[in-house]
Amino acid sequence: MVNSKVEDIINKSGNNFHCKVINYLKKKGWQILVSPYYMDGATNKPREIDLIAEKVFTNEGEQGFPRAVVVKLFIECKYIPQPNVFWFSEKDHVSAKKWVIDNTPLPADNIFTNHHHYLASESRKVAKLFSGESRQNTENEVIYKALNQSLNAMVYLRGQEVSRESIWQTEHRFGILPPTIEMPVIVCNSFADFHRVDMEDLGAPKPIDTNFQLEVNYAYIDQDKSHKTEYFLIDIVAFDKLDDFLDVLEDDKKAIFSIFT
Repeated sequence: MVNSKVEDIINKSGNNFHCKVINYLKKKGWQILVSPYYMDGATNKPREIDLIAEKVFTNEGEQGFPRAVVVKLFIECKYIPQPNVFWFSEKDHVSAKKWVIDNTPLPADNIFTNHHHYLASESRKVAKLFSGESRQNTENEVIYKALNQSLNAMVYLRGQEVSRESIWQTEHRFGILPPTIEMPVIVCNSFADFHRVDMEDLGAPKPIDTNFQLEVNYAYIDQDKSHKTEYFLIDIVAFDKLDDFLDVLEDDKKAIFSIFT
């Protein structure tokens, strides 16, 4: 019989949900780095992120010329214990497009650039504000903690490989080092306690039943002790809608490979 204190540790840790996400992505062909630690340059304290997931997408281009791209996700897994409300408004399309042009192979003057899910019409509105029952202490907000953990890890760990072997095999086969696209993600156990309000039409809150994005202008101190501010879109994904998100990444891949045909 399991000791009640042991059960309590398991139930409060969130590690079971963490493992559930890891196992699911592994089955889908993703390479996983579990809970990597890094040194926060602003505080000189060790931090961690739940997982970094990486996958090499390949495609045969025109006349059989091979192409490849690496997608890397900085993922925080969060169990949602209480109601949360998100305020939605129009996405900063100019900043979103600049991010896509700067961080993917998609160019500014190509029709397929607008097919990336950061720019797709169905994600025109994004969450810009949020609040939960811990609103008097923002640092205890589950979404606030998740976005900070995801973005802070991405700032300090981007450019590092999860699986050098898979990247090497792709480079060896194609003769070039494939470009890497890195994005932050929050995976939630459920959206049952998520609601949305339109910032331009403050009506009654509505339940959120699809994956969505949170728009953030993130200020941080980099490894050179310089103050930086970056624009990010964070995909917020329910576990039961993880397949929908992976399908979106497949569409991103198709858009990228379309510029080579």
